[in-house]
Amino acid sequence: MANAIKGILIGGAVGAVTALLLTPKTGKDMRESLMQKSSDLTAAARERATALASQAKDKASEARVRVNEIGKLAAEKVSTVADTTAGTFQQMKKDAEETDEASAKKSDSGHSLANGSSSPTTPTPAYQS
Repeated sequence: MANAIKGILIGGAVGAVTALLLTPKTGKDMRESLMQKSSDLTAAARERATALASQAKDKASEARVRVNEIGKLAAEKVSTVADTTAGTFQQMKKDAEETDEASAKKSDSGHSLANGSSSPTTPTPAYQS
């Protein structure tokens, strides 16, 4: 944007100087011509700068909207993955608890007494002093 404005201004200045040097005019006519050219160039530069600023604002607005859309999509994906992971973790925890309970029951049934009592007893040592 700045390069375009510089190009317009420099090109206009070079053109004005060339016109001055090649045109046979009086001093007063030359000054009026220079003032008119300068005014025309200034107006053209302002119009171009306004157009470029408007384009930049539009592009920035479009980029902001797109970034917001991408952010929302990413948040949705993260939420979905978090929910799935939490569900999987809860299922694994439940499975582990069930396995622990089954192991505990199996272990308790292997230590039961011959008379059917399920309470463990302390064995008496064979040799006592």
